[in-house]
Amino acid sequence: MEIGSEEKPASISSGSRETGWAYRLGPAFTAGLVNGVLILIFQSAYAALIFSGPLTPFLGWGIGIMLYGAAVMGLTMALLSSFPGTVTAPQDAPSAIFAVVAGGIAGNLSLAASPEIAFVSAVAALAVTSLFTGIFFLLLGWFRLGNLVRFIPYPVVGGFLAGTGWVLVKGAVGITGGEPVSLTNLAALFRPEVLMHWIPGALFGLLLFGVRQRFGHFLVLPGMIVLAFAVFYGVLGVAGISPAEAARKGWLLSRLAEGIAWKPFLPEMFRQIQWSAVASQVGNLGTIVVISVISLLLNSSGLELIARREVDLNRELRATGLANVLSGIGGSAVGYISLSLTALGYRLGSRSRLSAMVSAGICGFSLLSGAAVSSYFPRPLLGGLLIFLGITFLVEWLYRAWFRLPLSEYLVVVLILITIAALGFVEGMLLGMIISVVLFSVNYGRVGVVKHVLSGATYRSNVDRPLSHRRVLEERGEEILILKLQGYIFFGTAHNVLDQVKQRLTDAHRPPVRFVALDFYRVSGMDSSALHSFEKMKLFAEQYGATLVFTSPNASVRRLLEVGGLWREDDSRLRVFPDLDHGAEWMENRILKEAETTRRISLSPEDNAAFLAGVMQEHLSSGAGEPLDASRLAPMMAYWEPRTYEAGAYLIRQGDPPRGIFLIKSGQVTVQLEEKDHRVLRLRTMQAGTVVGEMGVYLGLPATASVVADHPCAVLLLAPEKLRQM
Repeated sequence: MEIGSEEKPASISSGSRETGWAYRLGPAFTAGLVNGVLILIFQSAYAALIFSGPLTPFLGWGIGIMLYGAAVMGLTMALLSSFPGTVTAPQDAPSAIFAVVAGGIAGNLSLAASPEIAFVSAVAALAVTSLFTGIFFLLLGWFRLGNLVRFIPYPVVGGFLAGTGWVLVKGAVGITGGEPVSLTNLAALFRPEVLMHWIPGALFGLLLFGVRQRFGHFLVLPGMIVLAFAVFYGVLGVAGISPAEAARKGWLLSRLAEGIAWKPFLPEMFRQIQWSAVASQVGNLGTIVVISVISLLLNSSGLELIARREVDLNRELRATGLANVLSGIGGSAVGYISLSLTALGYRLGSRSRLSAMVSAGICGFSLLSGAAVSSYFPRPLLGGLLIFLGITFLVEWLYRAWFRLPLSEYLVVVLILITIAALGFVEGMLLGMIISVVLFSVNYGRVGVVKHVLSGATYRSNVDRPLSHRRVLEERGEEILILKLQGYIFFGTAHNVLDQVKQRLTDAHRPPVRFVALDFYRVSGMDSSALHSFEKMKLFAEQYGATLVFTSPNASVRRLLEVGGLWREDDSRLRVFPDLDHGAEWMENRILKEAETTRRISLSPEDNAAFLAGVMQEHLSSGAGEPLDASRLAPMMAYWEPRTYEAGAYLIRQGDPPRGIFLIKSGQVTVQLEEKDHRVLRLRTMQAGTVVGEMGVYLGLPATASVVADHPCAVLLLAPEKLRQM
């Protein structure tokens, strides 16, 4: 069946129903059988990688441990995964890193303890890592935090995976050649008797990689493995070499006469664990957790593309977490979704959870029966599979990444790889964390945290002012600098804002700045490291005679300003307002006060005609020409009713019928929208010489907002009936 095609619904007839069952069970059993055999082979390869060197005598037990994990994980995920047919087992990347852990534990205990103690300590480390990884998966899934992994920089992930590829290739050469891979041991690797053991595996790995790249068919991997078995045993037959002799010469996995074994931890085994040796590898164990979370995310995303359906990542995290906890209880390794094997089953036509149960059952049967089938696995085949996996990682992140990544990010991948190869995974992980912080700082520092740059000439408060005031604000608008900020502010982005403010304050070709307003309305948060830049900005503004104004800070930003000592209530050089509208109003009032403007209209309550003449003079003729004769407006004043209102009194109440047109003579009123939840939103603030209420009178509609006196004010009211009479 093609990818993404849908199954046809079964007919009602019994014959069609039987055909439907056969249609579903056939591909499911086939996919489960193929995947089960492949898992058995791969788990044997991972066990040979982990339990090598001083731990080789325990390889049979090690294979049993890996098969236990494959059986338990496979069955758990078959039942709980959001994607039917998900194949889950201990994976290559964690196994490669744990091979380093096991080697380190064995190396630390080789002189002071028996191989059995080293083995038990290594299995304890394996169990602790699986348990901790499982709990971490469960927490991420429970709190729906799976997407946090996406914040790890892409080149850092690539560096980890490239390092994993190197460890896989290095380990494969070691288990096939029988010699450790290091700079000091290169000569031994090229001795004829060693070379003849690891070269066939390397050639098989390279051939498998080349064929997969050339054809890409989902049956290439199982087909090449079957072909490798046939060629290997064909050569043995032609040469007259028995399997027992081949095992003695190192061509087969040896020392499995007792078969595959798995044993639960017994009390006497707990007493043998050297926890100090386990603790010495905590850095590598932490790396396994990080790599596993990243790999699960990448594999889940890849599965969505293959199946063309969404995978519930948080559900996968919870299910995988439980699977790893159960695996860790039995001392097995960390595992997660196998993208290649799940895709193989999907392409074989399986759409059922049964296929995953069958593959898990094969692993469980091999474990319970104790069959020594792994003894017949050729070392060149197992080593070749590890080399194939390692080359896949290295080609992806050393060759293809060259064409996909910018040079700086590509160099990060190479640097982490070299660090892992030369020093180890712990050092590579530390370097990756440092690079992550640096990349975040540099890249986020380049993000334009300043969304808009405005001035008092281009942004005004919601205050209706007389024409003479508006002219002053237009003329002196450049004295107000407004920066609307966005995103998250830390030392990098705050420094960019500081540079922008400095540039404007020192610009001798433009009017001097009196106020610098930073609007935090779109700022999600701020780091304490940003306070230093704002402190420098405050000092720099004082040097140039400017005042800082912060508007719309959320609760966390406001508290940070207070706790950090940058702002206090009586601070005259830094003012804080709940929104930009009120901040702009305060700055405009300061400029108008400093300008000492003189109104040309009389605000005397005793001379209403003169007041109306002044308003008409200012608005109708823009203040030019001869003054209007107030006596000519005397007949009109009979229609206007003088009124006064105390502070807080309603001139117009939201929802009421039109009361008339109000001409503000003195004081100030605010037009506000009153929400059902008792919240009040200021729309406009109006001062002497402005008009309010006219739209309701003209349209005959109820008031859409309230008008409230901010201070004691005097008005002239033109009622609707008076307007009609006029």
